[in-house]
Amino acid sequence: MNRNKNEYNSEIEIISETLSDLKTANGVCNFLLELLTKSEIETLSKRWRILNMLVEGKTQREIAQELKVSLCKVTRGAKILKNKKSVIKKYLIKE
Repeated sequence: MNRNKNEYNSEIEIISETLSDLKTANGVCNFLLELLTKSEIETLSKRWRILNMLVEGKTQREIAQELKVSLCKVTRGAKILKNKKSVIKKYLIKE
């Protein structure tokens, strides 16, 4: 079955509402550990590390080499941090 972007967005909204109802970081952690596969957790963790390393000032090539990921994955993170409206940027960069 081919699903459109709006269907996924609706499900993401429901997951987001559920996460916002959880009262503790431990509750959110347990929810994610139950919902995601080991591979998905590893991917999410690696994306978060990429973003943090970019904020720390490491070059894209250094990050790609250290984490053994493609430069494209690191560039995606850099684009997120360059976006003035980025929600993630607000949490990672304390100005």
